[in-house]
Amino acid sequence: MHRADGGQVRHRRVCSVCEEEVLAEAMAKGYRLDDGRVVVVEPEDFEGLPSSSDHVIDVVEFVSAEQIDPIFLHRSYFLRPDEVAVPSYALLREALERSWRMAVVKITLRRRETLAVVRPRGDLLVLHTLLWPDEVRDPGFELPEVTVGARETRMALALVDSMTARFDHAAFTDDYRDALEAVIRAKSSGAVIPAARVAEQTGAVDLVVALQRSLERVREGEGHHRHVSSCGWCGGALPVVAGWQVGHGGHPARHDPLRAGHGR
Repeated sequence: MHRADGGQVRHRRVCSVCEEEVLAEAMAKGYRLDDGRVVVVEPEDFEGLPSSSDHVIDVVEFVSAEQIDPIFLHRSYFLRPDEVAVPSYALLREALERSWRMAVVKITLRRRETLAVVRPRGDLLVLHTLLWPDEVRDPGFELPEVTVGARETRMALALVDSMTARFDHAAFTDDYRDALEAVIRAKSSGAVIPAARVAEQTGAVDLVVALQRSLERVREGEGHHRHVSSCGWCGGALPVVAGWQVGHGGHPARHDPLRAGHGR
C-alpha cells in the first residue's frame, strides 16, 4: 500500500530487456534453453499435447500410504461427485478405507496432466496433487559418517516415548498470526500495542545435557506444547544443539522449475 494515502500498489509488468511496460496482449509463453535462447510457445502448440477433461480422473494403481513420500505432496482438493456418481464414489471410498490404500491417479488441471493420489477422509475423498520427481530439489549436502552412542540413543528414545501423543491439529495455534491480529486491533482502536514475547535464549549445549534437561521438563509436566526449542515443527521440548540448521530455510526441498510465464 501507499503509505501517504493507503492506496493499493499495483505491480507493473516490465520487460527486463527494453524496460518498457508489457500489456497482457503482448505477452507470450516461452522456455529458456541452456544456451540462453528462448523458444516461444504459441497457443496452437498446446493443442497437440496429451490432455483429458478436467472432470476425468484416471486411476493408475493402488498403493500403501507409506509408499508416498510427503515431500511430493503439493496441493489438496476435496472431491465432490456428480449426483449419478455418488454410488461409485462411496464404493471407492469404502474400498480405500478398508484396504488402507490410496489410489494413484492422473488428472488434467489447467490443461496440464498432473499426477495425484486419492485417499478417504471421513465420508469424503481427498485428492492430493504430487510434484514430479524432477521438481524436488536435491539436498545439496551429505552427512558425514558418525557414531551414535548407546547412552545418547537411550535418552533420545526415552524423550520420544515420553512425548508421544495423539496428534490433535486443533490444539495448535498460529502464535504469529494471533500476535499480528492483536497489533492490528490495538492500532485500529488507538490502544497500546501489546509487547512481544521474547523467547527464552537457552544457547547451544551438549546433546546429552540437552536431552537430560528435556526429559526433566517432560517429567515435571512442562514438556508438551511448551516452546523449549526454536524448532517450528515440534513445538515441544526438543533440545537446542550447536550446529543444527533448519534445512527448509536456506535450502528449499522443493525445486522451483522455470514456469515459462504461467503459474502452476
